[in-house]
Amino acid sequence: MNSSISSSIASSRISHHICANRILDVVPAVMRCIHAEVRQQKSTCLTIPQLRSLDFLKTNAGVSLAELADYLGISSASTSTMIERLVQKELVTRTVDPNLKRQVILNLTAAGEEHLHQVLQETGDRLADKLEQITLEQILQLINGLGELHQIFMDCGLDPRLVNPTGRLSSR
Repeated sequence: MNSSISSSIASSRISHHICANRILDVVPAVMRCIHAEVRQQKSTCLTIPQLRSLDFLKTNAGVSLAELADYLGISSASTSTMIERLVQKELVTRTVDPNLKRQVILNLTAAGEEHLHQVLQETGDRLADKLEQITLEQILQLINGLGELHQIFMDCGLDPRLVNPTGRLSSR
């Protein structure tokens, strides 16, 4: 193989690894910031997993408890306990599947959707404040780059019902 082609391939591979490592550095930092912003809000008394659950139910109405547990990466028992708290707060409904008596169907209530919207709006406003220090050109580059990342990582071989198309509050 031509040495310039070989060098170009090696350089490209290194660039891809550098980019992958930057993603591994940046995404957790962004998620920590989002979590901190959510926890500071006086308008919510919900945990991050509870908010992730509301967000998932918004885009995946009628899922089972097991599907939500799989999405969150926690046990069905832990998910059931968490959902019970959300039901008591009237943010989620839990009904028995008429076809499968042992299966529970989960849905977001109007109050749950409103609460989630309020939390996401306030969090988005706080993140926008943090981004005010960069130029419009940088913002546009960032938006384009995030769009490309979204396209690349949206599927990752997951069951389409378990992929949150908004990506908000979902760190899985």
